Amino acid sequence: MNEFFTFMGMGIEHILQFPEGYDHLLFILALSAIYTFSEWRKVFLLVTAFTVGHSVTLLLTVSDISPIPSSVIEWLIPLTIIIVCVLNFFTKTKDKPKNIDSDILDLSNNEQKIMSSTMVGRYSIALLFGLIHGLGFANYLRQMLPDSLFSPLLGFNIGLEIAQIFVVMIGLVVGFVMMKYLDFTKNRWKVVLSAIVLIFALHLFVMQTLALFE
Repeated sequence: MNEFFTFMGMGIEHILQFPEGYDHLLFILALSAIYTFSEWRKVFLLVTAFTVGHSVTLLLTVSDISPIPSSVIEWLIPLTIIIVCVLNFFTKTKDKPKNIDSDILDLSNNEQKIMSSTMVGRYSIALLFGLIHGLGFANYLRQMLPDSLFSPLLGFNIGLEIAQIFVVMIGLVVGFVMMKYLDFTKNRWKVVLSAIVLIFALHLFVMQTLALFE
């Protein structure tokens, strides 16, 4: 049990400690950028889909089933962030009219279909790109694992999930403040947050590209 909590703490620390979890933090911020605080359930499901994805490759990689050069993995991770940010710019978001409760907004069937399609796409992206990020987590964790994998991996993944939820909650709260008190629309906040994340992701991508050819 001590081993479980040790690795859970390592999972939390890996996301929150700069610069180890910097790239993964940027990814989950980009992934949740199109949502508001009132949509927190959708964001939690997205984070869980991401966790499921990276849990699979984390298990395979630490078991030496998927040997991929770490330099390629570190190059792919910022690329996933860039892709999500670009998709955010083209994702339609519906701004809620001021002084109208979201529960009484009447969405057309077409709008509901678009929202449903967007959610399916986001879950797929979170799961797929989670597979890539899991390879990065494995590089960090590989040398620290004992012979028994189940308890440490479970603890580490739960720690990652806790830290990721903490980060997206901060992002959602900041977005709520921006929209409520600084007159940001949902769409404007999406663009601003995605642009900020994109700038950092491009820097990471350039650095990893240079490292790839050294």
